[in-house]
Amino acid sequence: MLESQHLKDVDMTYGEHLQFSFSLSKIFLESSVKAIIHAFLPDVYITSSTDNIKLLQNKMKMRSKL
Repeated sequence: MLESQHLKDVDMTYGEHLQFSFSLSKIFLESSVKAIIHAFLPDVYITSSTDNIKLLQNKMKMRSKL
């Protein structure tokens, strides 16, 4: 498989890294869409940005403990 210093640094296989990165990308995409909607409709998705930041922080913390 692919040799990568980054993969060694984060102690992940290519597949694990791919899956984890895609899971983060999904959160980023959903957050972006909700933030755009919130920009036009301030009473919609009021806490979604904060909620997703917390979700991402927890996800990164859990990953670093593995």
